Amino acid sequence: MTFCFIQALERCGPGATYGTILTSMRSAIKNAGSGGSGGGDVVTSLISMLLTGGSLSAGGLRQEPQLTACEAFDVYRKPF
Repeated sequence: MTFCFIQALERCGPGATYGTILTSMRSAIKNAGSGGSGGGDVVTSLISMLLTGGSLSAGGLRQEPQLTACEAFDVYRKPF
């Protein structure tokens, strides 16, 4: 999950909102679970296992990035 968070921050850039970061994290997890990284080497397999909860044949999203706050706000308008 931390790896996806760092990737999301790098991809979204300085103007990122909480919503775009969460969307990017979800996308990275789904891609790792479906083999979307395309490498197939040991490192790619290990990262995929870590992102999908420790199983190469996980069959779907097993982790869901979430955000908690003490008050409601629009995640697609508030900058990170």
